[in-house]
Amino acid sequence: MAKVGVPVALDSTTSIIDIGFFDAVGICSIYVIKGERTCIIDSGTASEVHILCEGLRAAGAFPPDIVALTHSHFDHSQGVPKLRELARREAKEIEVVASELGVELLADQSYNRVFDKKGRYEDISGVSPLKEGDVIDLGGHRLQVFNTPGHSNDQISFLHQETGRLFVGDSIGIHLGENSYVPPFMPANWDLEAFRSTVEKIRQIDFKQLCLAHFGCIPEERTGEFLDFALEQTNRWWAIFEEADMMGKVRDYDYLTERILSESGLTLPHVELLSAKLRIGLKLLNGVRRIRGKAPLLAAQVLMHDYIVPWLSRGYRIYKETVEQP
Repeated sequence: MAKVGVPVALDSTTSIIDIGFFDAVGICSIYVIKGERTCIIDSGTASEVHILCEGLRAAGAFPPDIVALTHSHFDHSQGVPKLRELARREAKEIEVVASELGVELLADQSYNRVFDKKGRYEDISGVSPLKEGDVIDLGGHRLQVFNTPGHSNDQISFLHQETGRLFVGDSIGIHLGENSYVPPFMPANWDLEAFRSTVEKIRQIDFKQLCLAHFGCIPEERTGEFLDFALEQTNRWWAIFEEADMMGKVRDYDYLTERILSESGLTLPHVELLSAKLRIGLKLLNGVRRIRGKAPLLAAQVLMHDYIVPWLSRGYRIYKETVEQP
């Protein structure tokens, strides 16, 4: 497993940097592509910029010339303002590019409060719009743009034409281990049918590796299997949420978490916490649970119950409210 903040070379042109999102290892990856110009795929949040910059400097890629955003969610875009600020200290301007549908969302990041009502999200202007078929020329290396909506309506993917890597952001969901998966129906503009169409569209793209934001690359020989797996699991989780909705339990995160863990057939990944504060907090929580005769919780269970399931519930509810409007 990659160390946080240390670039790991995928080949002579491309590296991956684990930025320690959620103060944990193996949650969020930033990809660095070096041609005559350097590009990074996504930026993480403001909290991880210092780790990202350490990795970029180690890779000889700071400041990058381009930040190519797969979509406008906070964990992919909110590192941009700080990156721009640090680059300007070195008399460098970073070009930021994103889907033409994402430019307005980036300029008003308040919609990200669906993830955290108390969150402070900095608006991002001066973004160059991209559309399907556009090519980012890095000088010797080219990134072709594909619209891959579903997770969000501004979600795009980048095909590195020289290596065949397809950087898909969150288009296909979250994959943190061999038999772990989280479907991508996050707020605020998830679209179930668009996601299903995107899976089929990706099958038709001539690529060699799928590279996920959360986390890492799927080997070429497993990509077809993984797309089947992602579609099957998303449909299964969706059915669980629909049944919970009919029972009036779509906001019951205990119930949803228990059903997902018992019915999905998945295993929770090992999550290594970086923060001593978080490790101590989890230890204290499990001490209380032991006194009450309850089984201890893994870090992944806490993340699932406190973040993933509530976000999926909001994504589900917003979608249902939208499609069922008269």
